[in-house]
Amino acid sequence: MFFNALRVLSQSRRTVHRFFGLDKQGGDGSFVHMENLCADGYPALQTRPFRAMEAQLDRPNGVTAKDALIWVDGNTLCVGGKATGLVLSDSPKQLISMGAYLLIFPDKKWLNTADLSEFGSMENETVTTGTVRFSLCCADGTDYESYLISDTAPVEAQNGALWLDTSAAPVLKRSGDGEWVAVTDTCIKLSAAGIGIGFALGDGVDISGCTEAHLNGSHVLRQVSDDMLVMDGVLSGEGSQSEPVTVRRTVPEMDYVTECGNRIWGCKYGMVNGRAVNEIYASKLGDFKNWRCFEGLSTDSYAASRGSDGAFTAACSYLGYPLFFKEHCIEKVYPAANGAHQIVTLECTGVRRGSHRSLQTVDGTLYYHGIGGVYAFDGSLPVNISAALPYEGCTDAVGGAWQGRYYLSLRDDSGAAHLLVYDTRRRLWHREDGTQAVGFACRGGDIFCLCSDGALLSLRGGAEEEDNFTWCAETGELGQDVPQHKYLNRMAINAQPAAGGYVVAYVSYDQGRTWQRQGELFGRGFMEGALLYIQPRRCAHLRLKLQGVGACTVHSLSAVYEKGSDVT
Repeated sequence: MFFNALRVLSQSRRTVHRFFGLDKQGGDGSFVHMENLCADGYPALQTRPFRAMEAQLDRPNGVTAKDALIWVDGNTLCVGGKATGLVLSDSPKQLISMGAYLLIFPDKKWLNTADLSEFGSMENETVTTGTVRFSLCCADGTDYESYLISDTAPVEAQNGALWLDTSAAPVLKRSGDGEWVAVTDTCIKLSAAGIGIGFALGDGVDISGCTEAHLNGSHVLRQVSDDMLVMDGVLSGEGSQSEPVTVRRTVPEMDYVTECGNRIWGCKYGMVNGRAVNEIYASKLGDFKNWRCFEGLSTDSYAASRGSDGAFTAACSYLGYPLFFKEHCIEKVYPAANGAHQIVTLECTGVRRGSHRSLQTVDGTLYYHGIGGVYAFDGSLPVNISAALPYEGCTDAVGGAWQGRYYLSLRDDSGAAHLLVYDTRRRLWHREDGTQAVGFACRGGDIFCLCSDGALLSLRGGAEEEDNFTWCAETGELGQDVPQHKYLNRMAINAQPAAGGYVVAYVSYDQGRTWQRQGELFGRGFMEGALLYIQPRRCAHLRLKLQGVGACTVHSLSAVYEKGSDVT
């Protein structure tokens, strides 16, 4: 008896042993959705590290790090977990480091992190309550004994009743040791109880309320004591008044602030005191308290109006230059040693409104969230790096940087939060979970995340304080790029769950609307991978989902395709 020879069906195997993270296209080795995965084990697929709880805040308003972690809980500033005496408003903060000082905006306050008992406000104001006296003096604040307003007629001051004919522009001289010496540093002294409290030498101040009208306006202080202020100028005569005089040192209202070149830079767009402004500012060199010192020196403060339209959306320092962003452009400042700073407008995609905290520099490249996605900026033109992400209409992005990784927390158009990590060296995106961050800070080889619920988490410390977390990875449609009349016969998953953990495999034949459980692997506590075999029903394509608890590494996925028996 003879039988017909059985035909051996043609088979082919495809193995994926390099996993490329999150990608909405769902190609081989990538996933359209994931939870709690990272690129640490690349080319394998690995779960993220365990997290540790650092602190729990009631009202999280900001976080940064210097020699210790610093955060704002409500109206309290804490350094290394210790509350300082600085009282703030209960609102989100911009925390700027300048040397040993921490600057807090929009409160315009400062703290010396080397001495936590030293803190205060950048602004200062005094209003006199008694008699205010005006007199001519030397730059060191000492009074002149006598004056000469012509070449022949010396006039001595008597009981403070000396008057000079300044309309004739006389040469003012002072007497000393019996000789008359020309004076080039004539100054005006304002004397009143408490008028100089809180001010310092070199402060730029605004004075108002003086009956000597030309004293009202901006001045730079030459000498200061509690009861005296000295500034450049010439008086028509000595005098006094009982009306109050107000002296102010002010900081401009600014939307966003950054430190660069030992100055604080800021920007403002909108209405200020009834005046429309679109301006960029800089503090005096090395002095974050002074913004109104204009003496023609290289160390002066700086202010410039801008012609570009629209509100500022962010500010940062990059490669030694202050950058100010709008949604459609970047204003780049070129600082000059002589104080003649220049600003150039770069027409390109800027930072999206509400994403000012997304700016981070990783390995020399600046990353930020703009309209249309996430951008990498190397100083020339920004490049979109988020084409693989499956999220649309994202807002409220907050960024962090740690050892070649860009952490990004944002919300999509449905309001769902996502904590994403971009490996800048491998150019891979991974999603950790739905954490909504207020800010990130790096210290001691770890990155910390301040969450919107007040939890301050150590993301990379390795302390396994949290319970086993769940994770998942969902592929796109498998088999769409396979030639016709070939079908998926079986799959093999090489995975390594940690002791006490497990991984479960599911397949979907209807684009993820329903899932069917196929099998599971349990961790055995030693370094040995295990194979999970899946034999799906005959179909043209399907989706695979791996879901597990605890740490796990997936080393490879293999699929065996078979040519249909009805095809000759």
